[in-house]
Amino acid sequence: MPMKLVRIGATYNLRRWVPLDLRKILKKNEMWHSLETSDVEVAKIRGCAIFGLTSQFFSIVRNTLSKSYLYDDMINVADGSHDERTIKDIIDTYEAHIKELKTQYKLAQAEHYLQRMEDYQRYKKVDDIINASKPQIDAVLSYMREHKDFNAYNSIQQMQQQFMDIQGWVKPPEKKKSPIFSVAVDEYLKAHSEKMNDSDSRGFRNTAQRFIEVCGDHDIRDYTGEDSGKFKEMMEKMPENYGKSSKDVRTVQELVVYCQKAKLPRISEKTIKNHFARLSAIWRYYLLRELVDRNIFVGWKFDAKPKIKRIRWNDEQLQSLMNSLWNSTTISRKTYAYIVGLGSYCGMRLEEICRIRLEDIKEIRGISCILIREHTARKNRPWESWNPKTEAGERVVPIGDALINAGFLDFVNNNKKNYYLFSELKFMGKDKKRSQGFQQSFSKFKLRNGIPRGVDFHSFRHNVSTKLRNISDSGNGGLREVWIDNFLGHEGQNKSVGNTVYLDEIDVENLKKVADSVTYPVFWNIERIIQ
Repeated sequence: MPMKLVRIGATYNLRRWVPLDLRKILKKNEMWHSLETSDVEVAKIRGCAIFGLTSQFFSIVRNTLSKSYLYDDMINVADGSHDERTIKDIIDTYEAHIKELKTQYKLAQAEHYLQRMEDYQRYKKVDDIINASKPQIDAVLSYMREHKDFNAYNSIQQMQQQFMDIQGWVKPPEKKKSPIFSVAVDEYLKAHSEKMNDSDSRGFRNTAQRFIEVCGDHDIRDYTGEDSGKFKEMMEKMPENYGKSSKDVRTVQELVVYCQKAKLPRISEKTIKNHFARLSAIWRYYLLRELVDRNIFVGWKFDAKPKIKRIRWNDEQLQSLMNSLWNSTTISRKTYAYIVGLGSYCGMRLEEICRIRLEDIKEIRGISCILIREHTARKNRPWESWNPKTEAGERVVPIGDALINAGFLDFVNNNKKNYYLFSELKFMGKDKKRSQGFQQSFSKFKLRNGIPRGVDFHSFRHNVSTKLRNISDSGNGGLREVWIDNFLGHEGQNKSVGNTVYLDEIDVENLKKVADSVTYPVFWNIERIIQ
């Protein structure tokens, strides 16, 4: 039996056996959790929730570690190893989720007690009024029996007013009027306009439009979990390529019918999760303002694994890329070669490369570097405004010897008159990205040469990360993990104060060492691509 409810004293507890293959790793045979209740029905509900979290925890541990740890009794996780730290992080996260869940239970119980206290106070007032009115009623009845011609109108009127007061005390307070959904979305976007870019705003509006098509435009307080479930079910039937064309104005219902008839691939769970995340943010905003009773978009489960897993370039694919002739009519071979060179040797994101300005290439302590930093738009060119992906994305990237030997600095010097290094590229699309044109051309180019989906330009970043992290960090010739994270613009695993301060003060010489450590087989030659 994998789970059991056990009553100890007045409180129910969840007893969960640890799977056999994980007992050596987690160093325990079973797990106990107090369900903080003496009600068996409530305990069942809470037990199921914690059971689900625990199952997810077991799955994460099992997927994180290699099979050798799980099934070979002779192999143990070494103290202080990366795997041991990983397991500790997973356990800490699991325990934090359990603690948060138990806190919610205690909060719900406290709210229940508070509501009962308020009910008691209201009905105490009723009891006091009845007791206060009883002598008057008795007096009126007695007087009426003794005086047959007595007019009790005034006394009855007084009692009627008292009972009207009782009705006002007993009646629960009226809830605030909530706005209709479309108005609520407009107000939410207006309140967050300074923190949102155009792409985020369009994403919210697209989600809102699809939700209205499925569930209608009503007061936001009137929507229920049935509506969020209906929206999820309809979106799961949508074709994966919906919304790609701005000219496509079909509704959700029309797209679902089309998808079923044409037997098209369905939308990914990750996309549906993004829709729910936006709607949840809107509901959370109005929940704090007491304009909805609960957030109907939390608690839903999604399989957010990508349909196509992004993988690294292998030598055969790189050889194919090297031997194929770039034949774009809008982007020169030299531009193509150096963009690919920066991706494969520096691991830079494509938009970061395409937005390099001449002023972003500086010499620091005798080392030529690319500064990835915030861009301020020139006058009447708002689309030039840009921020790196994260705070860590703002960084210094030294130019490695491989790119220098391929003539990259000569290419820079020959383009000094231009504002952007790759001047052939244009801002395109709704998001005004400089990378869109190259992205489309490169995607067609690599598919035409037999390179499958899942291996794309961003895969170069995976190649660089893997090559660097496979280099030992011991000895004078090794690379520190924090250097690699800084070079690639990763947040990094270690969040200690010492490492955070050190990250800001990494010598450019160390970053140059990282840049020159990225190597490929002899056939991969950027200069040869140009020729």
